Amino acid sequence: MQWNRLVTLGVAVLMLTAGCLGGGTPADGPELTDPEAALRDAGSFTVTWQYAGVDASGARTEVHQKYYADLRGERSLASTSSFRDGQPDGTTEQFVADGTIYLRTGPADAPSYAAYPGTADVVGTAIALSQARAYGANEDMTKRGTERFDGVTVTRYELSEADSQLIQAGSAATGGAPGTAEITDFHYVVLVDADGLSRYESWSFTGRTAEGRTVSGEWEYSLTTVGSTAVEDPGWLAAAQATVNA
Repeated sequence: MQWNRLVTLGVAVLMLTAGCLGGGTPADGPELTDPEAALRDAGSFTVTWQYAGVDASGARTEVHQKYYADLRGERSLASTSSFRDGQPDGTTEQFVADGTIYLRTGPADAPSYAAYPGTADVVGTAIALSQARAYGANEDMTKRGTERFDGVTVTRYELSEADSQLIQAGSAATGGAPGTAEITDFHYVVLVDADGLSRYESWSFTGRTAEGRTVSGEWEYSLTTVGSTAVEDPGWLAAAQATVNA
C-alpha cells in the first residue's frame, strides 16, 4: 500500500540522515537510556508519529501513525493512515486483546475486517520511529535548557545546520535523486526526560530544486502517558467480531 511505502521511505531517509552526521564522542548530545527496557518496565505508553511533505511535483503526502500499548494487559491498538493532496490514501487499524488480533482496513464507509489468534509486540515498532538514539551520537546537537512536556520536565536539544551529506539524504525524500535539491532550511529538536527517554522529536527541511520548485518535509514523534496508557476496545470491534464469526 502507498502509506507503507512512504513510512519505509521516511524512516530509511532518517536513518541515512543520522548516519551522515559526523560522529565522535558527543560534546552536548542527549544521554539516552535503553527505550525498550524503560517502556517494558513502565508497562504502558502511547506513541504518535506523523509526516507531511511536498515533493518536486507539488504533491503533498501525509502519514499518521499512533500506538497505544498496555504491555501488562497484553492489549494494544495501532492505526496508520495516509493522505495524498488531502484525500485519504489508505487506513489500517489493528487491535490486540485476549490472544486475538483484529484488523480493520479500507475506507470508513466500506471497511474490511479480519481476525486470527496471536499477539503483537508494539514496543519495537513504536520505538523504531524515534531517531534520537542515532542523533545522540552527534556532537553538533546543542542543549537549549529545560521545559515541560506531557507533564514532565524535559531537556531540549537542537540541531539546525546540515552538512553536504545530510543535504543529499534530505533531497532523497523529495522524490529526486540525491543532490537534486538544495536544502535551504533544516531543524531537528529532541526533548529528553530525566529517565533518558526521548519524549518528543521534530525534524523538518525546506529545499529548492534546480527548476526553482519548493520541496519540504517534516515529521513529529511523541511518547506520552508513559505508565498510564489505557487501551480501550475500539468502536469497530463488535463489527469485526460479527463479521469474522458469521
